[in-house]
Amino acid sequence: IDERRSKYEALQKDGIEDCCEMILANSEYPDGFPQDFDLEYIPETKILIVEYSLPAPEHLPRLKEVKYVRSKDDFAESFLSDSEMNKLYDDALYQICLRALHELFDSDDVNAIAAISLNGWVNSVDKATGKQANACVLSIQVKKDEFLAINLQNVEPKTCFKAMKGIGSSKLHSLTPVAPVLTISREDKRFVAS
Repeated sequence: IDERRSKYEALQKDGIEDCCEMILANSEYPDGFPQDFDLEYIPETKILIVEYSLPAPEHLPRLKEVKYVRSKDDFAESFLSDSEMNKLYDDALYQICLRALHELFDSDDVNAIAAISLNGWVNSVDKATGKQANACVLSIQVKKDEFLAINLQNVEPKTCFKAMKGIGSSKLHSLTPVAPVLTISREDKRFVAS
């Protein structure tokens, strides 16, 4: 732990990535929500790129309430309507995005991170093809000072996300893909062109 902390305080790339991984891994979410992410820190620009897995619509519960019916000696269940479910889903994705940004910026004691670029990915079944699809449904890049100036207790998640120039379709539940603002470089720098 001391070695990890000293790497982080020395602003070493792997120390910062390790610390950020611990922060995101310790976030508690309901059962069934994915806890998968990939990240990369770019020391030259102090930008942290986060590829974050978000829950698919089917991961959210549809059950609204359960009532006991005395005359039948049975329970009656009622479920959320499609419009209520869609609104709940969209709000949840925006809140998860804002929460991840908040946790990462708030934990950055040594100001190693100047900005975060977060891409939210949803892995679900494409209704058109019936096949598994992984799509980036929202993307944002925000500077630390801009984000920390926001009072998260009083914001409406979607409005806040859009005000910070976040990209996402108007209806996230439609799972329409968007182009990420910034992506993790998958290129191996050890290889050069001949």
